[in-house]
Amino acid sequence: MSWPFGRKNRPQDADEMLRQYHAEEAVRHAASGTSARASSTISEFVVEDVFTITGRGQVVTGRTTLGTMRVDDRVVVLRAGADSAETRITGIEMFRKRATEAPAGVSAGLLLAGKVEVGRGDIIRVAPGA
Repeated sequence: MSWPFGRKNRPQDADEMLRQYHAEEAVRHAASGTSARASSTISEFVVEDVFTITGRGQVVTGRTTLGTMRVDDRVVVLRAGADSAETRITGIEMFRKRATEAPAGVSAGLLLAGKVEVGRGDIIRVAPGA
């Protein structure tokens, strides 16, 4: 026996939803000029605030926007699109918990090696070849 009131409207299955999502992502990456594979290898962190902690060093707080930031990654600080400094991540903390990595979308604090000129709005990106 079939459905008596015409075609039954059933929700999309998970596979169809994933296919649509990946198709939309491919279009978005094509429009921005980056490939999905290239963007997955880039890790970026947007700086919201900078602190100096006696005995620890310089801490930048903010959010990871792309990829994953990890302890011991060599990073470059981008100011106005140009490299301004290079340093290394010596520690990561999220909500008073130490972590070894900060994935995309989380707020975190990065402890940087040495004294680096960093300010609000700067972007910290993992150095190529790191």
